[in-house]
Amino acid sequence: MKIINKLYQKIPENNRVERIWILARTDFVLRYYGSSLGLLWAFLNPMFRILVYYFVFSYLVFKNRDSSFILYLFIGVITWMFFSQGTKKGMKALNSKRYLIENIQLNKLDIFYSSVITVSIGFCFNLFIYLLFSQFYHVQYNWHLLLAPLLIFNMILLIFGASLILSTLFIFFKDLDHVWDIVLLVGFWTVPIIWDQKFIFEYYSFMLYVTPITGILINFREIFIYGNPFHWDLFFYDYAYTIFVILVGYLFFKKFSPLAAQSK
Repeated sequence: MKIINKLYQKIPENNRVERIWILARTDFVLRYYGSSLGLLWAFLNPMFRILVYYFVFSYLVFKNRDSSFILYLFIGVITWMFFSQGTKKGMKALNSKRYLIENIQLNKLDIFYSSVITVSIGFCFNLFIYLLFSQFYHVQYNWHLLLAPLLIFNMILLIFGASLILSTLFIFFKDLDHVWDIVLLVGFWTVPIIWDQKFIFEYYSFMLYVTPITGILINFREIFIYGNPFHWDLFFYDYAYTIFVILVGYLFFKKFSPLAAQSK
């Protein structure tokens, strides 16, 4: 806390963007603080994760599946991790940064901006390892890859909006942490992370519209594995859904967030 406070005090009060960046960068560094390899774990963690997936799913499970299944799985897992880690972190953002709210003139929304930036940095590390690993499978990328930032930004907005709602609810319901773990567990098996997403188009098309994550994940795979263009209908629907979540989250947060300073 003292380190972060000192960093904030060195920044001019009117330099809001730099404040947000320093908080996000500090949170990311503190994640690996105290370990011998430090930030190197940001590369090693996803690298070892994909190696485990490779051996488990290539030699123990689904032995007869297409070799590209490991890429299919890895994209699904890191996308879901992006959402789950982002919302879990965002849920406790007000509570974990209470000392900043109390001691520094800080816009509460800045805490959520920095939180989503922190998890976005982690996702970019995971995506970089994926891109390196995909070369062993001779994946041919094309110009569609340039559209990837649009999907990443959609995820960032979705996490931001969901975090506003969850953090506000967390003020009143501390058990929300455990409830959200159950929701994420159910979500992991209902979103096509491990199972074939073709089933959605053939039999369960309604699932395309339950959560934006499904559409975002499908479009991620189109450009990172198959070299295909977006499903543009899903793309625009997911953005519309996300904007609605942000509006609801902002109104909810604006009304109830002042109670965060009073809660213990």
